Amino acid sequence: MSAQTPWHRSGAWTAWQLWHRGADPLALAHLALRTKSEVVLDALALRATGGRDTARQVVVDPPDHVSSNEHLAAFALALAGLGRDQTELLAATGLYEHLWSRGALAGLPPRYHQGMGQSLFLAGRHDALRTALPHLSKLPPTIRQHLEIDLANPHLDDGPADPGAHARWQSLLSVPFVEAGLEPLRVTEPTGAAGPLHLFDRLGTADDIARSVDTGPLISVIIPCFRPDEGLLTSIASISTQSWSALEILVIDDASGPEFDEVFDRALASDPRARLVRMERNGGSYVGRNAALQQARGEFITFQDADDWSHPRRLEAQAQLLLDDAAVPASRSLAIRAKDDLTHQWFGYSAVRENASSLMVRRPVIDRIGPFLAVRKGADSEYAERIDAVAGPVRSTGTPLAITRLRSGTLSRGDFTYQWSTPERLSFKGTYRAWHRTLDPHLRRSPLGPGDSLPAPVPGSFVRGLGDGADAGRRPVALLGDFSTAPTPDRVDLVEQGAGPVGLWHLEDPDPGRRKRAEMHDGWFDLVVSAAGRLVPLHRSDDLEVGRLLVLDPGVLLLATAQPTRVRVGEVVVHLSPEDVRGGSTPLGLDVLGVADACREWFGVHPRWAPAPHLSQDAREELAELVPGLLR
Repeated sequence: MSAQTPWHRSGAWTAWQLWHRGADPLALAHLALRTKSEVVLDALALRATGGRDTARQVVVDPPDHVSSNEHLAAFALALAGLGRDQTELLAATGLYEHLWSRGALAGLPPRYHQGMGQSLFLAGRHDALRTALPHLSKLPPTIRQHLEIDLANPHLDDGPADPGAHARWQSLLSVPFVEAGLEPLRVTEPTGAAGPLHLFDRLGTADDIARSVDTGPLISVIIPCFRPDEGLLTSIASISTQSWSALEILVIDDASGPEFDEVFDRALASDPRARLVRMERNGGSYVGRNAALQQARGEFITFQDADDWSHPRRLEAQAQLLLDDAAVPASRSLAIRAKDDLTHQWFGYSAVRENASSLMVRRPVIDRIGPFLAVRKGADSEYAERIDAVAGPVRSTGTPLAITRLRSGTLSRGDFTYQWSTPERLSFKGTYRAWHRTLDPHLRRSPLGPGDSLPAPVPGSFVRGLGDGADAGRRPVALLGDFSTAPTPDRVDLVEQGAGPVGLWHLEDPDPGRRKRAEMHDGWFDLVVSAAGRLVPLHRSDDLEVGRLLVLDPGVLLLATAQPTRVRVGEVVVHLSPEDVRGGSTPLGLDVLGVADACREWFGVHPRWAPAPHLSQDAREELAELVPGLLR
C-alpha cells in the first residue's frame, strides 16, 4: 500500500524529524504513549513502512511492505497501550499477527511478546491467543502464567462449560498462593441458587483456618468505604476468616448516605469484632483512615480497601515480620490484580504488584510520623515512603497475600495507563519526596495533625472539597519548560522576579531517543518546598488563569496539544536563543510554526517571541540575524 503523506498538516515537520531521528522503536513508542500524540504515531508508522504510510493508513489497511519489523511492533504496542477504542486494539492484534506470520516476532524483545498476548486477550480474541501462546517464547513468566489462568476461566463464555473446567481453572488461580506455601483458593461456582455475585465476590480458600492463631497482639484493620456494594461484604469476610484471632475491624462510612445503611448493617452483623466509624462529610479514604486511627486500639494497625480480598494468612504473615524483628517499623505484602470476573489483564502491566493498602504499622511509629496526609489520593504511597525516611525501611513478605480489585473509574485506575500518568501524580510524588528530604531522621513526633495536608503546594484535584491545596485562582506569571535538569541561576532569577506565586509548568522536550519520561529534577521540587507557596507546580488540568506565560523551552509545546488543557493564558512569551534556532538546545530542531500553532490551539493566543533574558549582546544580535523580523 502506498499513499501520499499529508505533509501540509500541523505537526508534519515534527513527524518528519521524529521519523528520521527515531532509530529506537521502543523510545518512540513510549513517547507516543506519554504524549498521546498522533504525530508520534505517524512517525512510527512512517519508520515502519519506509515513509509510505501514516498511522491512520496503517490502522485501516495493514502494510504490505515493512521496512522495520520492530518499528511496526512498536507501533502496535503504542496503539494497544493508548487504549482509545476497540478498533485500534483489534488493529494492533492484526499487526502483531502479521509480524508473527512473517516469522519476525520471534526475534523481537519480550515487551512485544507481552504486547501481543495481552492485546489478543483484551480484544476478546481468546482462541487466537491460545494458538499464539506457545510461540510467544519471550513472555515474562508472570505474564504467561496469568494469561494461561485467564484463558482457563470457563465463565467468560456463555456456552456450556466442561464439568471439570471450573476445578482446573481454580487450581491454576491458586498456583501463586500455593507456591508461596499458602492454602489454595476456592471460588464458589455460579449457580442460579447462589445469586448474581461477581466471581471476585465468590473468593475463599479451600481450608478453614479462621482464628487458628490464638496468641499475639491486637491488630486493628481499617476499611474505608464510600457508597459500598457487595464488595464490602467480600472484604470484611476475608478479614473475619483470618488465621489471626486478636483483631478488630473498623469500617469507615465516608458519608455514603442513608441508602447504604443496609449494606453497612449487613457488614457489621457479619463479625462482632467490627464497628462503624461514620464521617459527617465526605473527605476521602485517608481522612477516614485518620479518624479510625484515633479510635484504633491495636498494637499493629493495617488497612484494606473496601472491595479487595485478603488471603486468610495475610495478617499472620505480616505480623510475624514485625514480631521477628523489633527494628522493623512496618510490613506489607504483594497482591494480584483482578477484575470482577477474576481475569487479570491490564495492558502493559503485570498482575502482581506491591499492595500499598496492605501496610501494617506499629502504633508507636504512627505516633512518631503522624497521620496520613489529608488528600484524596496518593497518600498511602507517601505514608510508606515517610516511614522509610524517618523510621526505617518497610519490610515486605515478598509473597502475594491479597487479590485487589481492578475496576475502571476508580481514583487510582484513571490516573495511570501504560507508560503514562497524570502530571498531578508526578508532581505530588516529587513534592512529598522533597518534603521527606527535610525531615529529621530522629523525629520523635510529627508536626502534622489529622486534618493536615502536605506542608507544600498540592494539586487541586487531590484536595477537592477539603479546603486546602494551592490557590487555584490566578498566577500572574508562570514558567513553561523542561525542568528535568538542575535549577540554573538564570531560571531561578525568573522565579525570584515573579510577582505573587509563580507557576512552574514542567513538560518534557520531545526526545526520540529517550525511553523513560523526563521528570522534573529534584532540585526544582526542593525549591517548591522551600519557597513556602511562592513557587507552585502547574499542570495542564489546573482550572486557573495565567497572566503571562514564559515559554523557556519552545520544543515542549510541539506534542503538548494532543492532551487538553484547562489553563487560560493572557499572554505567551516564547524565549529564544541561537541554540534553539540551530537545534543545539533541543532534541528536535525548532519548528516556529509548530510552536505558534500550539499556542493558538491550547491558549487561543499568538505568541510573542523574545530573546532569552540571559543572552549576551552578541548572542542577541546573532539571534536577530537567524530569525529576522520574528523578535519583538
